[in-house]
Amino acid sequence: MMPARALSALEIRPYRLRLARPLRTARGVVEHRDGFVVLARDGNLVGRGEAAPLYGTESLAECFDELRKATLDSLPAAPAARHAVEQALFDLSAQRLGVPLARLLDARAAESVGVSALLSAETMPELAREAQRAAAEGYRTLKLKVGLANDYARAAVVRDAVGPNMKLRVDANGAWRRDEALERLHELAPLDIELCEQPTEDLAGLETAPITIAADELVPRDPDAALDRAQVIVLKPMLLGGLLPALRLGRRALERGRQIVVTTSLDGAIARAGAAHLAAALRQTDLAAGLSTGRLLAEDLCSDTLAPRGGSIRIPDAPGLGL
Repeated sequence: MMPARALSALEIRPYRLRLARPLRTARGVVEHRDGFVVLARDGNLVGRGEAAPLYGTESLAECFDELRKATLDSLPAAPAARHAVEQALFDLSAQRLGVPLARLLDARAAESVGVSALLSAETMPELAREAQRAAAEGYRTLKLKVGLANDYARAAVVRDAVGPNMKLRVDANGAWRRDEALERLHELAPLDIELCEQPTEDLAGLETAPITIAADELVPRDPDAALDRAQVIVLKPMLLGGLLPALRLGRRALERGRQIVVTTSLDGAIARAGAAHLAAALRQTDLAAGLSTGRLLAEDLCSDTLAPRGGSIRIPDAPGLGL
């Protein structure tokens, strides 16, 4: 399945989005997101896509070069650039057909998707308050970055702040060695952790881990290894080169008996909308999707009509992305 081609050239618009506050991860601190909006026009219709390079994709300069060379007859090779062009063409195709993008990807797409809230506060009191606010807003799953200092204490503060019924997942971004990962996971297990994303770089030798293992950064590098070594596959369309590659890998994972989590790489509203439509097309229901990252941004690309409400995103009936 490929989106129909647009009838005019692609338009590229660079952007920079500030985060409301820096996000500290095991791979470094993220303070802003740079990328490109790609527009594909057909008369009065405009399809929108987004390229937001991050760890694991091409550089910003390489992305721009790929987008400049892109034609309407072929998609770029670099993942973030390919994502932007493919998404713009899918958006345009869905508008032509008068259907939401989710139903273009799968006619049986879900009408709503449950989402988790990523916590970004640094001090313990702020972390507790942020977790409580997310719970009050209706989120039923929280996510915490680990692989930093005081991981257990920070996770315990969150657990104490929201109680035993809230699902809590952690994300190490590959920060630990195998033996260290097993030790840290055994420490965290009493806090009833739903899953841990990417505890090590390759996820090898974690069969005895007391917490469910999710593959994240490993997925675009080696999807076969991810499917073999993890119970949960994290799908980031930006890193996988578009909605269609992510859709295919998600279906493959489900056929293998794996669970899936569709998420973003701190993208703007356009890419987040595409990921929400993907999650609906895959009918993700068992695990919350990681699609509420717009709350971490101080500014955005456009009005976010797919912003979470009560811990879930409702897919609009409007054609295309619905933005």
